[in-house]
Amino acid sequence: MHLQDEVKEVRLSQRLATSAACLVGDEHDMTPRMQRMLEQLGQTPTKPKRILEVNPTHPLLDKLQSIYASSQTDPRLEQIAKLLLGQAHLAESGSLPDATSFGQALTEIMLRAT
Repeated sequence: MHLQDEVKEVRLSQRLATSAACLVGDEHDMTPRMQRMLEQLGQTPTKPKRILEVNPTHPLLDKLQSIYASSQTDPRLEQIAKLLLGQAHLAESGSLPDATSFGQALTEIMLRAT
């Protein structure tokens, strides 16, 4: 898995209808909103790893599965995984923890598509 340093786990979602992925926390994890509030108060809370839930019916997941079946070492797998995580971060908080990495992965995917 290419995201083991960034997420607690990846699992199939039962709640997503149109989105490819989302981030969720465990029951006792601090919410992103609570983390931001503590940071505004000058505290530095430990940020728990989030859970990346993916929509098994989304066409992107079908494409990922097809790429994986052809070659488990295909570099597109890591790039798409990072973009999927970035998309989930944007949907959750409107910001990216690593905008440079997200931009590089996006650029590489666009170059392949053109």
